[in-house]
Amino acid sequence: MLVALFAALVLLCYSAGNIHCVVAVHGNDSDMLALLEFKDAIGDDPAGVLSSWNKTTPFCRWNGVKCGRREHRVTALELAGQNLTGRLAAASLGNLSYLHLLDLSGNRFSGQIPRLNSLRKLQVLNLSNNILDGIIPDTLTNCSSLTQLDLSINLFQGQIPLGIGLLSELSDLVLSRNYLSGHIPSELGKLSKLSSLDLSVNIISGEIPRALYNLSSLRMLFLEMNSLGKSLPSNIGYALPNLQWLLLGDNMFQGNIPASLGNISQLHLIYLSENDFSGRIPSSLGKLSNLSVNLQYLLLDRNNLSGHIPSNMGNLQQLTQLDLSDNNLKGKMPPSLGNLQQLTQLDLSYNNLKGKMPPSLGNLQRLVSFNLSNNNLQGDIPSKFGDLQQLVWLNLGNNYLHGEVPSSVANLQQLVLLDLSHNNLSGKVPRSLGNLPKLRQLDLSHNNFGGKIPSSLANLRQLSRLDLSYNSLKGFYA
Repeated sequence: MLVALFAALVLLCYSAGNIHCVVAVHGNDSDMLALLEFKDAIGDDPAGVLSSWNKTTPFCRWNGVKCGRREHRVTALELAGQNLTGRLAAASLGNLSYLHLLDLSGNRFSGQIPRLNSLRKLQVLNLSNNILDGIIPDTLTNCSSLTQLDLSINLFQGQIPLGIGLLSELSDLVLSRNYLSGHIPSELGKLSKLSSLDLSVNIISGEIPRALYNLSSLRMLFLEMNSLGKSLPSNIGYALPNLQWLLLGDNMFQGNIPASLGNISQLHLIYLSENDFSGRIPSSLGKLSNLSVNLQYLLLDRNNLSGHIPSNMGNLQQLTQLDLSDNNLKGKMPPSLGNLQQLTQLDLSYNNLKGKMPPSLGNLQRLVSFNLSNNNLQGDIPSKFGDLQQLVWLNLGNNYLHGEVPSSVANLQQLVLLDLSHNNLSGKVPRSLGNLPKLRQLDLSHNNFGGKIPSSLANLRQLSRLDLSYNSLKGFYA
């Protein structure tokens, strides 16, 4: 109502030729009118965060509003996570010409982004985690002071605007979890200050433009879960020397994993899962332990990698997750893997590994998940595996293991899943398995167990799946 009255008064002043009419609206008054128009477009305010937005309270004291000390103009509007619903009023936000920060993330705003091209001072724009749709407007590129732009977790479609390459101050660009399509524009390679680029979980296709490899300041590159393809340049480790997080998983990349990745001294995470990479795992990755920041996550699963696991992988002593599953790796597991004493997850399943399991793996006492299933492993289950007392998940199924189940397995008091199926294990089913209080799934099927089934298994109150089929078991014993 207030905004409509103001507009009518201005119109009257322009239409009354002989009437002397002066309307004095100062800049800070226009900010108040813009905020009230923004409030009028809100459909639901469940937390009452805008209850203070009224003319009896100076607008610089309204919830979520911050003003500059000198000019008393709105410099920040922060209403994140308030479950506000409605549309963003088309004109109101664009009239807050002194705005430096606009954070409306974590709400339920719908519709399209309004014109914000007059916000020349805006440095941070966060509209993430809403239900905004349509295209990302080119007019955003007029916000020439932007350093952070986050439009993630919305319903945006279309292509990434080429004009984003004009935002020369941009350090963080986050457009993930939308429905963006087309190619990554090479214009992004002009953003010389870009530190973080997140385009993950979209439907972007094509290859990574060569211009992006000019961004030597890039620390985070998140492109996972798209339809990107072709090979990575062999010199990526020299072109992007400051990378800390490299996430390219769930795409269609091909070719070899570049050996130059071993030269990126600050890498924390390499996520190349679910692609079509082939060739060997570069032994150069073992160098990422002797540098200032050690590699913590190495995820290369679900590719077409071949050859042996490099023995110097054991140098990565800060590694917490190692996943090489679903490849074509062969040969023996290097005993040096037992040096990875920070590991919580180790998955080498669905390969062609052979030979005995190194007893040194029993040194990995932080392991929570341990999966060596679907290989060609032989020999006994090392009794030292009983030292892995943090284990929740142990899967050694579908191998050629033989001998008896070591009694030390009873030490695994946190175990929820134990799968030893499809091996050549023999002897009796250990009575001590009934002392694993958290066990929910126990699969000993397709082995050579004999004798009677221990009645102690009845103590497993959490058990939801028990499979002892295809053995030579006879009844129960106490």
